[in-house]
Amino acid sequence: MEVGSMLRVADVVGLKVFKGKKTRKGEEKYSKLGKVHMAVFSPDGMSVVGFTVKRPDIAGMVKRPDFFMARDAFGVIEKGLLLTNERDGVDDRARERLGIDWDACIMWTGMDARTSDGRDLGYVNDAVFDAHAGKVQRFCVGDGSVAQSLVGSLEIPADMVRGYSKGYMIVDPEAANLKLSGGAAAVAGEGYAKAKVAGKKTAKKAGAAASVAVDKGSFALGRALGKAKRAIDDARADAAQEEAPQEQLPARQAADVSVAAPSAPASLRMSQDEREQRADHVKTYAPAGEKGTASAAGAPSAAEAATKPRPARPAAAGKPAAKKAPAKPANKKSTSDAAAHAVGKELGKMGSMFGSFMDEYKKASK
Repeated sequence: MEVGSMLRVADVVGLKVFKGKKTRKGEEKYSKLGKVHMAVFSPDGMSVVGFTVKRPDIAGMVKRPDFFMARDAFGVIEKGLLLTNERDGVDDRARERLGIDWDACIMWTGMDARTSDGRDLGYVNDAVFDAHAGKVQRFCVGDGSVAQSLVGSLEIPADMVRGYSKGYMIVDPEAANLKLSGGAAAVAGEGYAKAKVAGKKTAKKAGAAASVAVDKGSFALGRALGKAKRAIDDARADAAQEEAPQEQLPARQAADVSVAAPSAPASLRMSQDEREQRADHVKTYAPAGEKGTASAAGAPSAAEAATKPRPARPAAAGKPAAKKAPAKPANKKSTSDAAAHAVGKELGKMGSMFGSFMDEYKKASK
């Protein structure tokens, strides 16, 4: 979009407005002022005098009023619009310079349009104007629905507008008979017609190439189908082989096996009396290292040491002889004798239990 030709209001509304500033290094830096909000028309409604710019809220909460930007006070940059005349191009100084009555200006965009005989046409959604002089060429009126985007809107010439009355744009009755400008459907129809003509020109060239491609595709498809068919046949053969009954080995007669009773009853080498007699003569040994027990080198036991009299020491001259301690009775048993007796008793019980078991076994074998 270049300033210097015909502009549409819908192309300007919503653009960001920036202010330029030179840095110390001489680079251009832009700061955002706001967005274009509405188009402002002259009191007679036949020209665009400028736009209102909506400034951002303070801290996102406090709203600020829009400021007015004259139509000749901005240029077009990549980011949007650049304010080129900050001193005389905004608010009161811009209105004084243009010589317009601000209270009598009109904002056509969004206003309903009606013929002078009372027929509603829709609402004004756009206007085409000269960027230099601001003179409006035509107004676009539609209902804003999906049908408008498909078939377009009414483009009413500026000389058919009679003025403003009670919230309506009043136009000539002939405006109701105007044709629609054409929307997406018309553009698509033109594209289809162009494509159809171009298709006829290229149909002959594409015919030969298409036939070759079809042949190659058919051959490749046939090969793929052949491979698939062979794979299916192999799978069926494997499944049939797995489902076939397997051959079993011939049955054989079991060998004749007989179990005979033992010829003689089982017997132990030793009799009951021999086992009991041997259990009574089991030798036991006392643990080594205990105080008062016999050593492994043949030292006398505690009982023998207690019965053996110790030699009396000669009495010293002038002193009476010490009294002898009474000897321990010899009939008391030592700890090792008691342990040996207990072990022998337990072994005897085990021998008698095993003998009883053998007696029962012999009785059962007869």
